Amino acid sequence: MQLGASVNRLFNDRTNTPADIDRQLRALQQTGATIARSDALWEAAEPSPPIRGVHRYDWTFDDLVAGSLAAHALRWLPIIDYSPSWTQSIPGRDHSPPRSASDYAAYAAALAARYGPGGSFWSAHRSLVARPADIYEIWNEPDNPAFWARSPDPARYAELYLLAHQAIKRVDPRSHVVVGGLTKPRSFLAAMLTDRPELRGQLDGVGIHPYGPDPSTVVDNIRSARLALRSLGTGGVVLYVTEFGWTTHPKGALNWLPERLRPGYIERTLAELGHLDCGVPAALVYTWVTPERDLSNREDWFGINSPGGGATPDAAAFASGLRQATAPGPQVRLCSGG
Repeated sequence: MQLGASVNRLFNDRTNTPADIDRQLRALQQTGATIARSDALWEAAEPSPPIRGVHRYDWTFDDLVAGSLAAHALRWLPIIDYSPSWTQSIPGRDHSPPRSASDYAAYAAALAARYGPGGSFWSAHRSLVARPADIYEIWNEPDNPAFWARSPDPARYAELYLLAHQAIKRVDPRSHVVVGGLTKPRSFLAAMLTDRPELRGQLDGVGIHPYGPDPSTVVDNIRSARLALRSLGTGGVVLYVTEFGWTTHPKGALNWLPERLRPGYIERTLAELGHLDCGVPAALVYTWVTPERDLSNREDWFGINSPGGGATPDAAAFASGLRQATAPGPQVRLCSGG
């Protein structure tokens, strides 16, 4: 099982120095994490539309992510998102789906050709030990209107997933192309499969975000997702837990948890995930570090490591949870036969 954390704010905020990035990733590596999830921002890589069908990519941002993670023995799980201005279906909203799913698929293929096995990035950076990407997440929370404006559209997302899946597989047939982390997998997947029944043979995995008020709820949500897949005739498809976690400010916010409880919840959840029988090959905490500036903004307080790099109870609990998750032990029979 691959275990790690999201590192999205470390790169997306564009405020961290190379020394900041190095310090944070070194601390993450020391916990025993092997994988890190972060955005492969399409709008950064292709700010201008293709000319006569020819795409021109600026790999500066993605190279920074891939190179920084590889330098710390972390494998990148890229989230392929969001829409550049020239293809936004709602002008000014990068979280609106692209007008052209085929252009999105072209970027997905180019990403795999650059950072996947034998990719051009690794050929150009031979001083790095290659950590090629082999899992690609197609968008983030397409069932959430905050990330698929104005309203989630399972049929439109199904087309996006299928085209990206086919494009990436042509580059790397062994890759795992994953449905972007869902918050309501049962209803959204059912609608996707109703519109595109051929998806049943092309799902490499389904990302889920089983947030809950406590570890038991997180685990129950994973079990529910597994039962949903089984009921849809896709019981053999694996689940990727690409986000779970808690924020510590402001009190009462969605996924809020008192700071004193969070270390134990992180440790307990990870330890249990490592031994579940629910077909989960990877699990990642949301998120490694956030700036901790605005007490009214919950997104600033999900980070489990100090933005200054100092040790925290949360980071120590995360490391302990990883050790317990990977230690030999009996399987927890939660999903078998239910």
